[in-house]
Amino acid sequence: MYPLRTKSKYDPDNLAATTDTYTTVYLGNYIAGDYSEWHGSHPGVDIVPVAPNDTVFACLDGVVQIVGNNATNGNYIILRHDNVPDPNDFGLKTTLYSCHLHLSVCSVAMGQLVQEGDIIGQTGSTGNSIGEHLHFQIDRSEALFHPYWPFTFAQANTAGLGFFDAVNKGLGIDEARKYTVNPLVYLDQVAERGSDPIVISSTIIASIAPTIDVIPTPVQPTVSSSGFSDVSADTPYVTAINFLKDKNIVAGNNGKFLPDATITRGELLKMVFGAAGTVLVSDGQNYFSDIDTASWQAPYANTAKANKIIGGYSDGTFRPNNPITRAEAFKIIINTFYTESLDMVSFPVFDDVAVDTWYAPYALFAKTESLIDFSLNSFKPDTFITRAEVANAIYMLMNR
Repeated sequence: MYPLRTKSKYDPDNLAATTDTYTTVYLGNYIAGDYSEWHGSHPGVDIVPVAPNDTVFACLDGVVQIVGNNATNGNYIILRHDNVPDPNDFGLKTTLYSCHLHLSVCSVAMGQLVQEGDIIGQTGSTGNSIGEHLHFQIDRSEALFHPYWPFTFAQANTAGLGFFDAVNKGLGIDEARKYTVNPLVYLDQVAERGSDPIVISSTIIASIAPTIDVIPTPVQPTVSSSGFSDVSADTPYVTAINFLKDKNIVAGNNGKFLPDATITRGELLKMVFGAAGTVLVSDGQNYFSDIDTASWQAPYANTAKANKIIGGYSDGTFRPNNPITRAEAFKIIINTFYTESLDMVSFPVFDDVAVDTWYAPYALFAKTESLIDFSLNSFKPDTFITRAEVANAIYMLMNR
């Protein structure tokens, strides 16, 4: 069944007559008056609801894979459908993922079983959306992440294109065709041809883990005892602290972790390099005038400089004993764990982050990867980061 009640059936041969229902079609574009498939690289269908905050239904039996939120997708839900007809050969079975973006309400939880027709949420206009609609797409299991998108902001930027222009020019259309399915056409085919009942076993449920995505909702493991006298079960980011303690990445001081204390620039490098397994530079050079070559801080600062993770201050210093701000800390942490180019930022990520600031790409990455709690929609770039916040950011990237 379709994920929304609609005014018109999705008919690829008559889409121009259904523009009040389908504003952007499968592998279509955002050009006014062009409602043809294969004229762009939009990998789903944008559906206008019958009424505001309209009910969203599960299109097939499945399991809730992800319930998340980020600046691009807004509130979104991904369902995993095992043992469904293969779009290329209905005689075979496969796994598909249905993706529902820009919701106002999510009514299901990760790991929950749903049946076709169950209510999973309500339509909205959250995330990168200019009006209420449901972006609905179906990904193949081979897609590297869900919801799959056929190009990154960096690739669009390299091509000299903005986001909408990239879609309009069909950037990545071959990848979109490879990793996504014409969603409503597929559902119509399933309804017409029928299929065997889908049986979801406990083994399948146990095997489900969140796939790589712009903003995953982490499943926190059971909290273990950290051994720190100032860390309890209700300490913010206790799971991350315990994890790093168990991995011998943090040792604390006099039996304490000091979760709410600030962390110095030198301490941050030691913690993040230890977590990432970074090989330290030992070339005997002195990269910074305020760090003695015999200091414990020297190999960490030299490694960060040699790997172009930091540049230091204009006066040739690193200031290892100064506390570090959120913006500076996330740059170091992200650049240590993630070596690919970050996506450019074309829309506000946080209320206090302008799109043209140097740290905007790091803010976007931190938010989409849920590195710490950003529920207040503020990044606080100039606020000193705490030891617990650093622990959680490292923990999330180690388990990414």
